[in-house]
Order: sequence, then C-alpha cells, then structure tokens
Amino acid sequence: MSRPPEKIMFIFAIFAFIMSIQWVAFVSNIVVDLLAVLGIMTNLPKPLLGLTLLAWGNCMGDLSADVAMTKKGFGEMAITGCMAGPIFNILVGAGASCLMMLIHHPNDSIPFSLYDENGSFNKEAVLPLGLLSAQIPCLIVIGLNGVLNDYHIAKPLCILNLGIYFVVIISLVTFTLTQES
Repeated sequence: MSRPPEKIMFIFAIFAFIMSIQWVAFVSNIVVDLLAVLGIMTNLPKPLLGLTLLAWGNCMGDLSADVAMTKKGFGEMAITGCMAGPIFNILVGAGASCLMMLIHHPNDSIPFSLYDENGSFNKEAVLPLGLLSAQIPCLIVIGLNGVLNDYHIAKPLCILNLGIYFVVIISLVTFTLTQES
C-alpha cells in the first residue's frame, strides 16, 4: 500500500488537531505568566503589558508574512495587510466582546468612563480608555495619509503616527508608575 487507510488518517487528524489546540493553550499560558512576572519585576500593570507587549507578539506573524509578500513583489498587498489586519482585529474584537457582554448581561451598560458608580476616579480605566482614545488620531492620520497622497505612503505622516504611539505609551507608563508610588 502506498497510502494509509482513510479511517486511521481521520482519527489521527482529529487527535493532531486536539493536540495542536492543547499546545497553543499551553504556550499561551506560559507567555501570559511570563508577562505577569515581567510586570512584577518592572512594577508595570498587567493591562499595560497585555495591551502593548502581547499585542506586539501577536503581530509578529503578520510581520513575517508582510515581509515575505514584499520580497515577492506584492508590496501593496503587504501594506494592506499591515493596515487592514490590526484595524479589523480591533473592530471585531471590541465589537464581539461588547456584544457578548450585552447578550449575557442585557440590563447592564458597558462602563466607558474614568469614574466608577460611586463617582470616584478609577485608575484601572485609564489604560484601556487611553489606548482606545489614541487610536482615533492614528486612524485619522492613516486616512489623511491616503487621501492627501493619492493613496501612497508619505514618510512625514508615518513619523507622526509613530510619534503619537510613543507619546501615548510613554504617558501611560508614566501615569501608572506615578499612581503606584
């Protein structure tokens, strides 16, 4: 025989799929634990580490795919992947999580404020709200970059976008470190 039996291959494929899910869960738990240890060592809060370092690690696969597409001559496709992938992830991820919250808790509203129910300042809401608010000017700069430059990338607007990103990250890190001390 040159091929294995179909039934045995199907069973092995099911076991391989289950095993791959288990490996992904195992490695993901290790990465999250390493981020928690890094947070303890640097006194940075877990939400900031999760929203930055974990997001960077999540984009590494996209980075390698975009570089490979560019090397093969598909630069426009790589640029579209750089822009569309993260924007899609943000919109679908935030939309799906808000929808699930509203489905499971229909009488509750989603708090989108820096103050809790008692009217006191909620320090933990600054990180996600700050990052979500910083995405608005970044999206505006990306849109202006496309409209003003005939849908070509202009270096000054890219530098402006990077500047916005670094100012937001540095200010959030500074805010969290000053709140803890």
